[in-house]
Amino acid sequence: MITRREVLISAGFLGTYAILKPYGLSFAQSSELPVFALRGDGKVAVIDPRRDEVIKVIETGGRGGTLGSISKDGRFLYVANNAPENRTVSILDTSRLELIKNLETGNRPKHPVVSPDGALVAVNHSGLDGQAIRVVLISTSNNQIVATVNLPVSNKEHKGDFSMHGSWSPDGRLYAVGNYADNKFYLIGREGKVVSEVSTSGNPHYFDWRGKELWVTVEFNKPKGGLSAPNVYIYDISDPASPLYKGILKPELDVLEKQDQARIEGHHGNFTNDGKLFILCNRGASPFEGTTIAIYDPDSRMEIAKINSEVKGVAHAYITPDGRYAVITQYGDTKFEVIDLSQRKSVKVVDTGIGRHMGHAVFVGNKMYITNRVADSVFVVDTQRWEILKRIQTAPSGQAQGQVVRDFYQVFERVGRAFLV
Repeated sequence: MITRREVLISAGFLGTYAILKPYGLSFAQSSELPVFALRGDGKVAVIDPRRDEVIKVIETGGRGGTLGSISKDGRFLYVANNAPENRTVSILDTSRLELIKNLETGNRPKHPVVSPDGALVAVNHSGLDGQAIRVVLISTSNNQIVATVNLPVSNKEHKGDFSMHGSWSPDGRLYAVGNYADNKFYLIGREGKVVSEVSTSGNPHYFDWRGKELWVTVEFNKPKGGLSAPNVYIYDISDPASPLYKGILKPELDVLEKQDQARIEGHHGNFTNDGKLFILCNRGASPFEGTTIAIYDPDSRMEIAKINSEVKGVAHAYITPDGRYAVITQYGDTKFEVIDLSQRKSVKVVDTGIGRHMGHAVFVGNKMYITNRVADSVFVVDTQRWEILKRIQTAPSGQAQGQVVRDFYQVFERVGRAFLV
């Protein structure tokens, strides 16, 4: 018999805020998976959505593991250990709720992303190996590296992260990833060869696809000035060796954003589940006070709605599985905002009243699990009434709560439909 105290000790903390029951649970099917709350302190807190409780805390042995991905069959969770001096991706068994191994991939693994067919995991790195940004491809059949790509860096004076996120094309033939130092992105084939590279006017941060179109969100054009804006470049990738430029989105920012350049720094842009809308968030640089959310018609590429959010540091537009709402998460506030996509207007702002940086969400039935990094918490929200049901604290301290994951995805805001073909 496992005692309550033994469960608490195995979870890595004791506290009155977490009343844990003996876990011994089996999550044999991907539809029954728990919610995995990735933490930067080397832990993954496992939340059972049937209880809305932490049932186990898995020690990864790494640090900075705030981003990860679930394999297509739901068997594995890949967590990138991104803290300085870390070089491994932690691979977890999602059924047995345990660490399988730490696989060395390179300097500061950033964001693992699983291919459409589920066969490969692409991992980029935000640090340099030698004078190159490394991308590795991992086979999900044996969790071994099958290809390594080193992307040379010209701007040796660059400070900060060298690469942030990557994304697979819907047909699984190409992986797109950015180079912050040189302001360019690459298309890499699944065999591990660079197919093409394209220069941009800012840091290529996020990639989303609609069929053969690749939409690239850059955080701002450089150098920053009065005309700076978070741009989105659009390319036709019918010929991957020669991407064809099709246009650019340049959202009109509000008055305060124009007056303060620190408020200009776009973050993520993504399509809705049906591909009929594209949502772009202007987060702003630290202390993250951007408030502009721009909504576009992807066919005409015209801006059809603009929301000046009540939330500061708008970053991600998580689409509910039914496609009705976008939940705006952020970096600089205690709140999240709910947008009705049919009306294209804000319908609710929910304040947790504690912490800030509510960056990530997942949906299970009529509930949403949304993170609050500074409060070390995951909040459970009723998505019918958009009211907080419960606060789940994932650790007693550390301000390290990162992404929550449960589903196979390509861009983490759109788990309802991973690929738009």
